[in-house]
Amino acid sequence: MSMIGQFLALPQSELDALRRAPQDLENVMFDAHGDSVVDVDKAWHGIHFLLNGTVGGGTGPLAHVLYGRTPLDEDMTYGPVMATDAADVPAIAAALAAVPDETLRERFKPEAMDDIYPHSWEEADALDWLIDHLQALRAFYREAAAANQAVLIWLG
Repeated sequence: MSMIGQFLALPQSELDALRRAPQDLENVMFDAHGDSVVDVDKAWHGIHFLLNGTVGGGTGPLAHVLYGRTPLDEDMTYGPVMATDAADVPAIAAALAAVPDETLRERFKPEAMDDIYPHSWEEADALDWLIDHLQALRAFYREAAAANQAVLIWLG
């Protein structure tokens, strides 16, 4: 099985309702909003590394791009579904917009990425693949911030 990074923007009121009734999580993620899920494939971990220079964690808004702010459930797929409140999304969108692609290209060091999933960083198009998926995340967060929406993140 593959660990695929998935993102969903939704109204803050729905996130608040999910915190009160986490049993509704699958319905919201896959039925109510299934067509709106943004998929970054297996690029999620490489993107996190380029943004933060770490396998996990980090500081500031860039640390929350791929890992969210707080867990929403115990364990849905490959770990908990993570949530970011609408109030935090604009800072994440701004931080993503502030990192130029050239900086990310300079940070790409396949020899330092042995612990970064999916462990195929020596391939010729690996960096372009990461940048393409990062562009999708930039657009996703920019649109979520503009719509004052919260974000769910999970690995499926």
